Amino acid sequence: MSQDVNGLGRHYLQAESYGASAFCFYRAILEDPNNGNAWNGLVLSLSLMRRENDAQTILARFARHPLPYDKDMVTFALMMYQQSPLAMSEWVRAMSIRFGVNAQEREAFTQMAEDLDLNYADLVTRHGEEVLKEQGVLSLEEFADRKIELDWLMSEPIDTVYGVIQAWLEDPESVLSAVRMLCMMPDVRSEKLLRRVCRNEEVDGKTRTHALLALRWLGVRGNARIHKMEESFVINLDNPVPELTVSVPTAYKPVLDRMKLWIAKQQGVVTEEEYEQHASTDEPDLPAELAEKLEQADVPSVLQEVVHALIRAAYDQYYPLVPGIRGTRQWSLALLMLMKDYAMGVMNAWPYGEIEKDETAVLHRNWILSASRDYYDNIEIARKLRESQLG
Repeated sequence: MSQDVNGLGRHYLQAESYGASAFCFYRAILEDPNNGNAWNGLVLSLSLMRRENDAQTILARFARHPLPYDKDMVTFALMMYQQSPLAMSEWVRAMSIRFGVNAQEREAFTQMAEDLDLNYADLVTRHGEEVLKEQGVLSLEEFADRKIELDWLMSEPIDTVYGVIQAWLEDPESVLSAVRMLCMMPDVRSEKLLRRVCRNEEVDGKTRTHALLALRWLGVRGNARIHKMEESFVINLDNPVPELTVSVPTAYKPVLDRMKLWIAKQQGVVTEEEYEQHASTDEPDLPAELAEKLEQADVPSVLQEVVHALIRAAYDQYYPLVPGIRGTRQWSLALLMLMKDYAMGVMNAWPYGEIEKDETAVLHRNWILSASRDYYDNIEIARKLRESQLG
């Protein structure tokens, strides 16, 4: 039975129905905890839905089971535990004694664990263990013991689960949680409830877009309606146009490249001439040599993550009424303005100089901000917190 469910999970995974695949893989693990393929599939499914917390928990539980070595899981762990050196250290130590690990890999794991231990000890010295735990720097056991939605879903009668979800859908504070749960419940009732959310103008616009994506992750294909701005739109879930994604849409990649190109210019990594030659083109990809130079530019990951979050918020809020990306230079300047405001407010530093002024860029910035109205309030809160920590 476990292999049948596992095979169904792989089918859903290949069809990009990640919620349904997560359900199948979790169930396969319940039936056979030694099913390494199901562990791999579950972590992959959760990762593709950007459910990082759940993926961390499953990776920690995977380390508890004496399963054969799986290189793919190492890649996942390095990504998911990059801010948790204690858990990462414990995880690689667990992998070092797995069946299938060669001597070179074992030595590398041991060295990595020792380096991570030193890293964690330094963090404890500087911040204290209690503060680190509040920030989510947990041990592997603490990650493994966390409860995830699939735990609850599989432990309760299905009618009870739907009863709770129905109540969540009627509460603006919990409707998104309901949507996230429904995508992992392959049942006709889930489809029906998600379609209702997509058509409900009283639900936040971002959540309606998430409900549309949840339908796809549930395995639903064909047409689905979504209501935005008092209009009804039909989206083909086989091939959604515009792109329906939980990540930064592909259309914004050239914008992000030009944003980084400007910073690279300010840092002297590329010349003014190189910048001017490519900043105003809308080509989807920069020349290989220039792209290689951009890798040398130092752009703090936190600033990039802020920009990504702002893009996704605006895209989700207005989907499918999202603007086509033309004039990548102006769009990149808009992102740089927002990045600078965050850097100055939270980090009290912006070492890249003045950003060129452009009226179209200001309009783009305002459109992005319209979906994140608390952006500057959050910056102010972070600034005050930083000042209080500095005394």
